[in-house]
Amino acid sequence: AGKKFVLVSCSALEDEALTKRLFGPMQPEDGQLPAIEEARGGTLVLEDIEALSEATQARLLSVINEQGTPAETRIVGICNLQEAGRSCEDALRPDLFYRLAALRITVPPLRQRGEDILTLFTRLGDQFADEYGCDAPKVSAQEAAQLLQAPWPGNVRQLINVAERAVLQSRRGSGSIASLLMSDHEEMQPVMTTEGKPLKEYVEAFERMLIDNTMRRHKGSIASVMDELCLPRRTLNEKMAKYGLQRSDYLQ
Repeated sequence: AGKKFVLVSCSALEDEALTKRLFGPMQPEDGQLPAIEEARGGTLVLEDIEALSEATQARLLSVINEQGTPAETRIVGICNLQEAGRSCEDALRPDLFYRLAALRITVPPLRQRGEDILTLFTRLGDQFADEYGCDAPKVSAQEAAQLLQAPWPGNVRQLINVAERAVLQSRRGSGSIASLLMSDHEEMQPVMTTEGKPLKEYVEAFERMLIDNTMRRHKGSIASVMDELCLPRRTLNEKMAKYGLQRSDYLQ
């Protein structure tokens, strides 16, 4: 707590600009320290680390080696390779990869994360609705199925984009979530399961989203949720326990 956290997107800068951002030298008009200096004693996160050139990788390795053990600054690399058959280990020089890979965390692509898609979409929709001063879009059962079976090549960034566009469409009173997904993936089929997922997973993901949305809209009022969803108290309690939903999370 209280330590610096610096994020650098390696794919957002050309090699020369990235080298300057990481290692300097900086000019007074830049208004910031090199990332290595800025993060000293804290954490430096390198997003899309696979975009580093060979020369920049070598320089980063030198900085890491100079820190000794334990390291003064924690360096975290995020690799987001989309190419089939390639890994972060393939993209980085071996000595740098193994210096960074003492602890590895693999995050599955969004398309494999089931109900997380609907939960994230709902939360993002609420955030953008607050930002734009309008109601969050309603998600039908068909649209929920389409969100679940979309390929999401852009992962969470793409989901954020779709959620914001859905809110703007809803504010205008036109369009649908399905049309947004179709514009991103023209070849996407209307409603069908993918990757061998059983129908039960889609039904449960939609059911969880529906209960979650209703609980938040009624600020945790069990009676109001029971009335809107036509569920007896025992059934609602069982489903909330099944999906890990706590009434206390919705009280305001």
